[in-house]
Amino acid sequence: MSLLTIIQGSANRLGLVEPTSGVGSNDATARQMVALAKQEVAELARAHTWQALVMEKTFTSTATETQANAIPDDFDRFLPETFFNRSTLRIVVGPLTPREWQDLKGRASVSVYDAFRQRGNALLLMPIPAAGQTYAFEYVSKYPVTDSAGTTPQLTFQDDNDLSLLDEELVTLGVVWRFQRAKGLDYSEALRT
Repeated sequence: MSLLTIIQGSANRLGLVEPTSGVGSNDATARQMVALAKQEVAELARAHTWQALVMEKTFTSTATETQANAIPDDFDRFLPETFFNRSTLRIVVGPLTPREWQDLKGRASVSVYDAFRQRGNALLLMPIPAAGQTYAFEYVSKYPVTDSAGTTPQLTFQDDNDLSLLDEELVTLGVVWRFQRAKGLDYSEALRT
């Protein structure tokens, strides 16, 4: 599951000499495979809701519209219909679009439902909650890689021993077709696979 085993597996399938290192290698082919593995993992992570990337965030509200530090550092996107106020046992609807948010804010009456919007790295709640309420939501992490110990999530591979949280076979297949395409070879069958 490491970067090195991914590029070695790819090289073997392509009939190339198996690299002994990738990151920092003097071999241009090994460096290209590292770049392709990084691209493949990044694109796979964005393409699907992989269970390995699903996380939960809980936070305690402040009595303000903007809930600072409610968006985790590894946040990529919300999972639909998973945002709840655990204190009131109510779903929190959203994320609202900018138009929906402004429409809700412009109404004179109080909202009949709890709603949220993400603006930059801030999470906005309406109606303004009481301080001390517990909220939770599930999200997809933007970190599909971890260090070799599995303790430090990362955006991309930084070392040969870094691990992909996504399936190694799938990443290897992606490196193979991307390599064939980069070299001007027929990659249609590899892409289909």
